[in-house]
Amino acid sequence: MDLQSLEETKKTAIALSLAIASGDWSAVDALLAPDFAYVGDGRSLSRAEYLAFMRGALCAAMTDMDMKFPRVVAEGEFVALEYQNAMTHSGPFAGVAPTHKRVTASGHLIRQVRDGMVVAEWQTTNALSLMAQLQPALEAGSAQ
Repeated sequence: MDLQSLEETKKTAIALSLAIASGDWSAVDALLAPDFAYVGDGRSLSRAEYLAFMRGALCAAMTDMDMKFPRVVAEGEFVALEYQNAMTHSGPFAGVAPTHKRVTASGHLIRQVRDGMVVAEWQTTNALSLMAQLQPALEAGSAQ
């Protein structure tokens, strides 16, 4: 694969995250292959399940997303991304009522891109850090 093709593959992989973050669901639909498969954080999801989670759970609870990609590496059809997603906790998420705090989710994902579409994703999220940010601050002296 030539350098230009690798750059296009990277752009496609990043474009999916940015479309999700901005709520551009028509772009998300165009970027996900019909047979898209997701494996991450202990579960496997079909295309429909992935979309339902992203749209109905994540993006309903977290708004004003600002995604950054400090490291992006491509090899053939595969793109590895480190991501940092600053967002506002605006709705219920994982059993936690909205805190309206800015929080940051971070992690790594690998996307497989073929013919301009994402066909697979493998992801890990630093869920412990995210959930710690969603908890109310401890009262002074209560942690003793």
